[in-house]
Amino acid sequence: MKPNKIHEQNAAFFQALSHRRRQMLFEILKQHGADGLPFHRLQNKSGLSSAILSHHLRFMTQGGILQRTQKGRETWISLDIAHLGDTAAWLGKHMTIAA
Repeated sequence: MKPNKIHEQNAAFFQALSHRRRQMLFEILKQHGADGLPFHRLQNKSGLSSAILSHHLRFMTQGGILQRTQKGRETWISLDIAHLGDTAAWLGKHMTIAA
């Protein structure tokens, strides 16, 4: 068996959550539901500088964890619930261990 596209997507997903700050950002965004937060409020809640926050958000976006929505002049950041559900379903399917 060779790695396929799903394996590559899952690797990016897990890499995106492999850093403690990205896990913190995930938790902050989870608390704010489907709407998420504008960038500046996420920055305030996380205590990260703009550059550091952008760096971590880039990894999380590449991992399929986030989506960005432009609302007027603000960029809103939220969890990509559909992709998270797909990844959770894949993980659940592969967590079953045959006896």
